[in-house]
Amino acid sequence: MGESNRAEIVEKGRQRIKQEAFEDPVKREQFQKYFAIAGPLLDDLEKLGYEIDTVDDLRHLGKPWKSALPVLLRWLPKIDDPGVKDSIVRCLSVPWVGNKATADLVEEFKKYAPILPKPTNPWVGNQLREIPEEEKKLGPYLSLAWAIGNALSIVDVKGYENQVIELCRNPKYGAARQMVVLGLGRLGSPNAEEAALELLNDEQVQMHAIGVLGKMKSKRALFELEKLMTDKRGEIRKEARKAITKIMR
Repeated sequence: MGESNRAEIVEKGRQRIKQEAFEDPVKREQFQKYFAIAGPLLDDLEKLGYEIDTVDDLRHLGKPWKSALPVLLRWLPKIDDPGVKDSIVRCLSVPWVGNKATADLVEEFKKYAPILPKPTNPWVGNQLREIPEEEKKLGPYLSLAWAIGNALSIVDVKGYENQVIELCRNPKYGAARQMVVLGLGRLGSPNAEEAALELLNDEQVQMHAIGVLGKMKSKRALFELEKLMTDKRGEIRKEARKAITKIMR
């Protein structure tokens, strides 16, 4: 499919969604709230030639949005709404951003990851449990914290390696660290390997630590990985086996 055809299909989809939203009172109210928050940012992007309805539309233009980076970086710390901030973060989650966004992403991660509780099981027996209102309110922040961690696993972290390693090691950041831990494999340093080895004992990121040690081909991890082959959890045994296979190749 050519870029022009793809762009045309995306544009038709955007217009359809927009029309449906304005015909639904609830969705219309949500859009109005979104525009009230994101409007100034969208205005700044329009000045650069980006005629879009939402920040997410940047990712569906069919071409890089490099000239938008200064605007996105300027607005990232200014916006508190988790939905709009999540959209900005996802627009920054591309390799060609380099390390221009890394410092800001580290600070945003420190800000949002610690407020999240340890994830609870949504099931009670065979029934979905009723989720308390307070927990529902945290849903967008869970998504945001994960998105920031994912961004840190994609962008260049050169010059910020030690900060990223410390984020991984700090248990107060909970499960939001999972993608950051996976990103340790790109560093290829003894400190990154040491951190991943330590995290084999951290249940919230254990699976990701196993995966990254396999990617690193860490022979130092073999003894601990072999112990995990007797773990009661099947998914841990499977991941440990995969990691050992990669290391021994």
